[in-house]
Amino acid sequence: MKRIVLLSITCALVVACQDQRSPTAVKPPAFQLVEAGHDHFFFLPPIVPQRTFTGTFNPALKPVVEICQLDVTADEKHTPIGCTPGVDPINPGPVTADLAGQHYKVNWDTRQSGISPDNFYRIQVFGSLKGELLGFADVDPVNNGSGLKNVNTGEYIGLVDGRTLPIKFRIERGAFGTNCERDCVEASVTNDGGTVITNTGFSGALFTPLWIRPDVIKRLGTDNVVVTIERVDAAELDGPCIPRDLPQAEGCYRFKTSPDVGLFNTDVTVGICVEVPEGDVHHAAAQLFSLEEDESRAVTPLPNAAAAFVTCEGFASARSSSALGRFAGGLVHRVGSWLVPSAYAAHVGAGGLTGSFSRIGWILPSVIDFNDVTPGTVVDGTYASRGVTFRRAPSESENNCGSGSDVYANNNGGLFATNAVSLCSGQFAADFSENAQGRVEADFSAPASTVCIHVDPTGFQAGSQPGATGFIEAFGGEGESIAKTISAPDLPQTICVQAPRGVVTSSIQFAGSGDGFAVFDDLEVTFSEPPGGE
Repeated sequence: MKRIVLLSITCALVVACQDQRSPTAVKPPAFQLVEAGHDHFFFLPPIVPQRTFTGTFNPALKPVVEICQLDVTADEKHTPIGCTPGVDPINPGPVTADLAGQHYKVNWDTRQSGISPDNFYRIQVFGSLKGELLGFADVDPVNNGSGLKNVNTGEYIGLVDGRTLPIKFRIERGAFGTNCERDCVEASVTNDGGTVITNTGFSGALFTPLWIRPDVIKRLGTDNVVVTIERVDAAELDGPCIPRDLPQAEGCYRFKTSPDVGLFNTDVTVGICVEVPEGDVHHAAAQLFSLEEDESRAVTPLPNAAAAFVTCEGFASARSSSALGRFAGGLVHRVGSWLVPSAYAAHVGAGGLTGSFSRIGWILPSVIDFNDVTPGTVVDGTYASRGVTFRRAPSESENNCGSGSDVYANNNGGLFATNAVSLCSGQFAADFSENAQGRVEADFSAPASTVCIHVDPTGFQAGSQPGATGFIEAFGGEGESIAKTISAPDLPQTICVQAPRGVVTSSIQFAGSGDGFAVFDDLEVTFSEPPGGE
């Protein structure tokens, strides 16, 4: 005797099923076909009639199909309650992607799975094992037929050889709730690692092997998870991407895993496109920050990392909302001379390391170029309103070109085109060395995460022999050294120090290394909190 499966369907989601029955159709029994994902997940024939699609098929997934025994009410309506507790689901086998047909498929052998005509069953499609449920269809096996019956249409759907049901479905970009019409990605990633990049190339993540913790894999029973990255529209936010009154503009993304794997076993590199003013070559200080979108609202600076996998051409044309422009304009009013991206902005990739996923944005540094004062001016407190004060660090060196503990803006009497920061007054050169004059110290009124400065090593005093370097050193709240960077010899460059995770920079010191002399300019401070004096 051939077995049939009677597929009784009701439209729990009107949008999902509006093309399956007319408004005047007789209401069928209370079995369900649910297609979640806002029109981006669809069952296909033979379960439902053929239809047309307007979205983009997503082949980058490894979905899972499970068929559970279904509890229903004891009355004649047999209203579904849910999967029967304690009964193992049926695994029909691995799902494969049909790229030509733009759908996924698995064949369910109803005979080998041992289903009973006395029970009801639910075909469920998940993005991954224990991940997000994309859709389900309820079926009723009976003993007298050779097909499936869709109650909504009255059509019979034959089983292959009377026992095999091809379960076909289509998953489009956006099925996991992201706005994939604009800038997003939804893709499966295993513990082998890999790179996931949004459809625009403006954001992505690089996963190293073994990035999922072993206990998470044991709990989930799989190392296959769905990673989603989506651009956050400024219109949905009450304020900036990162809740700090600091320079921010376009470039805010939400990173998630389904199911949620929590803390990672190894850091994941995330990358996003950011805006910097046109011609600004010192964008290394545009640092990424993460925001936990829970009650804690914790903000964490992410250690900088290369993110060559993002491409930012066309980033400006993909602005999320006019609300962003209004927000950036408000920043200009609030922070005055602080660096804020403009319409003449360049777009570059910025990367960071994170141990978990959340909302990720970026903050640009406060920039001091020392050009807004007369050469030879003492600048100890000139930039206090920007959260930075200067002094000569305590030293055994003889400050033989300035006065006491003062710090100056000096252009060497016109030999340099613009001012630089120095321990020497206007009648002396702008370059200085640690052993001859000491170090310049910059103290911050708020915690800083990354500090950069441009250095031009000028050589050694006697004959200006080559090989000189400059350095920048960061100090924590207790005066302890937490990071130090030394420049390459004789090469003008920007050097940066970044506080280790969980530590903030309270001050920095810089000078030409040892007997070597160097010129320092364009100090950039990325604050974790708004500095005082705003």
